[in-house]
Amino acid sequence: MDPFWSDIFRIGLSCVVAWAIALYLAPGIIAAAERYGIVDSPDHPLKQQEKPVAYLGGLVIFIGFVLGLAVTTEFDARVLGLLLASSLVVAVGLIDDLGTLIPRDKLLGQILAALILVKSGLQLNLAGVPYPINETATILWLVTCMNAFNIVDVSDGLATTAGIIGALSVGVLATLSGDHQAATVAFCLLGGCLGFLKYNKAPARMYLGDTGSMMLGTILGGLFVAGQYSQANQMAAFIAPLSLLAIPLFDLALVIIARLATGKTIYHGSTDHFAVRLRGAGWTPNQIALAAGVAGAIFAAGGITLSLATPQSALWLCLGILSFGFLLLFIMLLKFPAPSAQKEQS
Repeated sequence: MDPFWSDIFRIGLSCVVAWAIALYLAPGIIAAAERYGIVDSPDHPLKQQEKPVAYLGGLVIFIGFVLGLAVTTEFDARVLGLLLASSLVVAVGLIDDLGTLIPRDKLLGQILAALILVKSGLQLNLAGVPYPINETATILWLVTCMNAFNIVDVSDGLATTAGIIGALSVGVLATLSGDHQAATVAFCLLGGCLGFLKYNKAPARMYLGDTGSMMLGTILGGLFVAGQYSQANQMAAFIAPLSLLAIPLFDLALVIIARLATGKTIYHGSTDHFAVRLRGAGWTPNQIALAAGVAGAIFAAGGITLSLATPQSALWLCLGILSFGFLLLFIMLLKFPAPSAQKEQS
């Protein structure tokens, strides 16, 4: 078989294997979580469920992801770094799901995971920028991705949908650039997310928990610094990966802006998330996930197009993507006010 088509077959196989394993494992992990009380109870304004829902969904995706990779690819420094870093955040998230970690300890775990990725060679290489600044910028990017997925996970199927869009986008970009190993990793994550979505869409039978949301941010954040996604200019190279993770990054920006505007600390839980705003306006969780998926796909298509653009057209594409993002931000702030905690609970 031609080496190219052999790689394409392996990429597709990784997705199918991870999908099948996630589908197979989910019912058993749901039963175990419910049996041992590892559940999320409806005891907070952000929680929409009517009864306790099993945690540990991140384990479903992660096990499918790891086994899918074991079957289909060789483990080089990049893959081992991703596996080690994601294993660390899964452990940190699991501890938080089982009890409560203070923000400082969670942040420390995230920084350590980011350092692992940097030392394995997954880091930004901004032209003309000293190595220590590139390293620091990479850590900030990775920690931002982890927290963005953690924050957006407030509605059934939403973070999983964002993970699907992100994994598919980086998989396509890696395939187009000839980095078939990165594509295999991305499509393996895609398969795990697709298998889990059956149990995470509304009404959810299982949640990602911190275990899964931070794991998605770690893997996708690492994959996005693994390659150069635009040769047009520095601005295009910066905007392209941002557009592929537009939905979680958008919610992170919205929440931070809204909390600062009302005098809250950025770590203070609130109803400022776009999903909660839309829910307050009468949207269902499935409608929210679908709308986020469509918006995410539009941003991702823009990012992929930007990665292939000529220097002449890259600037206009960057401006278009940024304008679309700011337009959505202003619409969300002005047209969909955050519901009060009392209203959400009623």
